[in-house]
Amino acid sequence: MESAGKLIDDDELREAMQEKGLGTPATRAAIIEGLIYEKYIHREGRELVPGAKAFQLMTLLRGLDIEDLTKPELTGNWEYQLAEMEKGRLERDAFMAQIAKMAERIVKKAKEYDRDTIPGDYATLKTPCPNCGGVVKENYRRFACNGPKDDGHGCGFSISKIPGSRAFELDEVERFLADKKIGPLEGFRSKAGWPFTAELKLAYDDEIKNWKLEFDFGEDAKKEGESGEPVDFSDQQSLGSCPKDQGHVYEHGTSYVCEHAVGANVTCDFKSGKIILQQPVAREQMTKLLATGKTDLLDGFVSNKTRRKFKAYLAYDKKEGKVSFEFEPRAAKVAGKAPAAKKAAAKKAA
Repeated sequence: MESAGKLIDDDELREAMQEKGLGTPATRAAIIEGLIYEKYIHREGRELVPGAKAFQLMTLLRGLDIEDLTKPELTGNWEYQLAEMEKGRLERDAFMAQIAKMAERIVKKAKEYDRDTIPGDYATLKTPCPNCGGVVKENYRRFACNGPKDDGHGCGFSISKIPGSRAFELDEVERFLADKKIGPLEGFRSKAGWPFTAELKLAYDDEIKNWKLEFDFGEDAKKEGESGEPVDFSDQQSLGSCPKDQGHVYEHGTSYVCEHAVGANVTCDFKSGKIILQQPVAREQMTKLLATGKTDLLDGFVSNKTRRKFKAYLAYDKKEGKVSFEFEPRAAKVAGKAPAAKKAAAKKAA
């Protein structure tokens, strides 16, 4: 915010912003905290990263033709005009008339706002509507069925473009509609602002007679595994042999499990999460762990205590009988010069 003037091309406006920036030292912290609270930005370590809501707002402002609110030139122009007023080159009434005119235009545009007709570069999906086979199109907020004839008479199917404060990529939403499930995906945010990783699924709702998007935390698979009924893995390829009893390991809900750890006759307890501390564990990595004893070095784990990312291998601990972390060996410290205090003590002893 302090260096926003660097983004302005006009020399006079950039000079007016010099040593000013956006906001003041007294208001910047409150502005940033407000943006975090409203989920326009979030913290990643020492960085402030724009969220999906921020990009959606930019699309809205451009679609309403009030893009000047998105540019630092607006503040630069105001600072320039305030400087002109100080020098007696611009009347206060003329400046305030411009502000009033701009505010009137923004309010008028906002009153005309219709979220389904905001202009933008929106996509038409290749995957048909899962409910009626119609054409699915993107609009400002959602992906919605536009009807079999693409004439706006859809069946009512639609899903949010930004579930859990995370925006869909186009290839993701195509796969999601085709497979009715996707994940695990990173980058979701809870209402409290904490990041999490999850799977998504399309579930059919008998009440509305249509499909709706839901987060899948593996509860259905967990209930199935604990029901005492046999679990059918015939449509899956085994990832490898269980390190405990040599049974086959398969995907089951949010976990990788030994075939003997679920169902009617449970004789093994091998299970390992498909997401561990926000790090998705791909099938290929679990296959490698079962074959060699550990995965590749994974760098997306996030500590629950410090909220910092860290790197580790996942390895099977035979002694503990479970998958655990294995860290890279620390580099040996290079022998350097002795500290000054030790040198002085050595001289005195000599």
